[in-house]
Amino acid sequence: MASFTGIFKEIAIDTKLVIPPHKPDMECIIDGTVDVIIDKAEVIDTNLVYPESPDPQDPWPLKKVIAAGVAKIIVKYSALEPTQRVHAAHFDVHFCTLIEWPDGPAQGTPITIKPVVEKIDFIRENERLIFKAILVRLDVYR
Repeated sequence: MASFTGIFKEIAIDTKLVIPPHKPDMECIIDGTVDVIIDKAEVIDTNLVYPESPDPQDPWPLKKVIAAGVAKIIVKYSALEPTQRVHAAHFDVHFCTLIEWPDGPAQGTPITIKPVVEKIDFIRENERLIFKAILVRLDVYR
């Protein structure tokens, strides 16, 4: 069973979404969900050392974790359409980030990243445009 390493990173996914052309215009946002899927989690070696190592004569190597994945977003909204008022727009937003891991394990060590969605905000900017602010914490397990 994997245990939490104490290593994590928060990432913001905060760009705009455009309602697909085949969907009707949006009156207001009803609800939204986010499911984060991790496609890649890999420890890599670097030539760097951790600047806050306890012993400057024997510094910790600074390993990094490449974390990549996709945020699968569904926004439910009402439309000014008499036959079908509620619609859902689906979006896939890809991300990739580096997580620093002082004195981390060797490159290639198996790890798992568990995403935790900490915050979700959807704001209607106009009938076709949604601003999204999503905060995801990526927890590293070994």
